[in-house]
Amino acid sequence: MRHSLCIVVLALASGCHASHQRVDDAGATACDPTTRPTCVTRAAPCDPLQLVPPLCDEPTLAWSCPEGAREHVAPWRSDRCLPLEGTADIVHEAPIAVPQGDRCAWWLPALEHEGEARAHLLVDVADGCDALALPASLEPAIETPEGADIVGVQAAIDGPRLLVRGWVLDPAGGFGVTALGVGFARREGARFVVPAWLFDPDTEDFGDAAITDGDHVYAYGCPGPPEWLEEDCFVARAPRDAIDDRTAWRTLGERGWGEGAARRVFGSGPHRGPVVRDPRGRGFLHVYAIGFGDRLEIQRADHPEGPWSAPRPLIDCELPEGDPDAYCAGPGIHVELFDPLRPDELVVSYSIGTLSPDGPERRARDPRGYWARVVRASLP
Repeated sequence: MRHSLCIVVLALASGCHASHQRVDDAGATACDPTTRPTCVTRAAPCDPLQLVPPLCDEPTLAWSCPEGAREHVAPWRSDRCLPLEGTADIVHEAPIAVPQGDRCAWWLPALEHEGEARAHLLVDVADGCDALALPASLEPAIETPEGADIVGVQAAIDGPRLLVRGWVLDPAGGFGVTALGVGFARREGARFVVPAWLFDPDTEDFGDAAITDGDHVYAYGCPGPPEWLEEDCFVARAPRDAIDDRTAWRTLGERGWGEGAARRVFGSGPHRGPVVRDPRGRGFLHVYAIGFGDRLEIQRADHPEGPWSAPRPLIDCELPEGDPDAYCAGPGIHVELFDPLRPDELVVSYSIGTLSPDGPERRARDPRGYWARVVRASLP
């Protein structure tokens, strides 16, 4: 408290006689403002960096960062990244940040290595694209009920718990798969386990995004057919300590939580449309890729349930040349890479797909063109 009080007094240029500034007969003496460091800290390993004021120490009159803070170093130095390019055969999906003890890791689904599928690897977040490396273990890190053939990790919340979708391969299903359900995986030893499918994918598919705010967890889903390549999305919430209890969830309806027909909160594209707390400290952000489109959109709200602003274009996706059927999808928002000294920028990621009948052959010929991207975007 004494440190904080003195910092405020310094800022008001009124002096501090107690412990962080010395006044002698020759006049006021303080730390040299030209050497004042920029100090940052994180609330949790995958949270954004936040600026904190430095301390002016007596009797040395030297600057220092408060306990738990450090001098600012850019968290991410790459404007464009194809994660693990050169060390993996191809990364199809955009990463999701997952706290791992005191470090932050990227969950990279649908990773292939030396011709063998290795889904769901946790790769330590580095300070740049060229510093990313495969983990020592390439064993799959998640288990689901019913033995899902494909697992989509959609978001990480406190715990950590992972919002997960599961599918089985099915030639008769849409895009060759049938959805099994949506649930929250929890850590058990070295792996994450989905104890049960919580939401029915046909009627209450809250598997597009999730976020914790206050005493509740909010989950977003977009069931049903899209309209103009955007799906109507809804939100449900449950107390943080009861997310595995289906009866604890309430959908936002026309008359409130659990009251009336489900109310549309925003539109989104297929698969994933993340919602995060705005790292600048002003409400929440939603980013999505319009269905089978070529750009990412962004919108904001003061509360998880909205009302949400009209979407605005964020970036145009980089798609492979010569494939008119290519599109971007499944974006991620990387608040763990947010730089408070560049507050008008956001690091986002997205995957690249194609509706071309010879899509697998195109990927094999040009894996780089269909590699997932991590890019820096200017906020509109």
